[in-house]
Amino acid sequence: MTGCPFNFTKLALEDGADDKSQEGLNKASKGGLIYGEYLHLDKILNAQELQSENKGNKIHDEHLFIVTHQAYELWFKQILWELDSVRVIFQNGHVRDERNMLKMVTRMQRISIILKLLVEQFSVLETMTALDFFDFRDYLSPASGFQSLQFRLLENKIGVPQSLRVPYNRRHYRDNFKGKESELLLKSEQEPTLLQLVKAWLERTPGLEPEGFNFWGKFEANVLNGLEQEYAIVQVHIPIYHVVLR
Repeated sequence: MTGCPFNFTKLALEDGADDKSQEGLNKASKGGLIYGEYLHLDKILNAQELQSENKGNKIHDEHLFIVTHQAYELWFKQILWELDSVRVIFQNGHVRDERNMLKMVTRMQRISIILKLLVEQFSVLETMTALDFFDFRDYLSPASGFQSLQFRLLENKIGVPQSLRVPYNRRHYRDNFKGKESELLLKSEQEPTLLQLVKAWLERTPGLEPEGFNFWGKFEANVLNGLEQEYAIVQVHIPIYHVVLR
């Protein structure tokens, strides 16, 4: 007798007994969409082109460098996906709907967790020493992380001002991009940022008067407004009431 709690499953399969967990349609045999096709793994897993190998001097750690940065770009894409959806809710004025508020909070929390993960990913790169990186750095020139389009879009959409940008080669950051990429950056500069949208929303929040929230004044105004509405309704129905009595 074995101590494995799952041993009975193994015995049942060996005995030829029916295993209900194995029932179902085999999508692969029926021509359905399979895992690799859905994720386009053929493209993703073949997108690691080592420049050192192309030059006839394959450096092992360049593969780690490429995979790590590709992972960063995929997460940047997810962050932009979430961030754009939050900005749309703000721009369409649907913030008052509690369901939309929950969506925004959930998506911003998701972004926060992804950013924490991105910071932690540096520990993977740190397993490669500076000398290891130096072995293939010349093959990457003049490529730089400053040229990440998605990271620049993220900066713009969050609301990073030009004055806080770190210059690259003493040039405007957009000068490092051309064509469609430059157009996307310019468009993102002209759109309302998350910072602006949140600021405008907070400015509409009641109770932010410079001298404090005048609770009793607002309470009195609301009560009087309600009484006036009730009085108007009564005035409309009084003639009808007299007609009925006659």
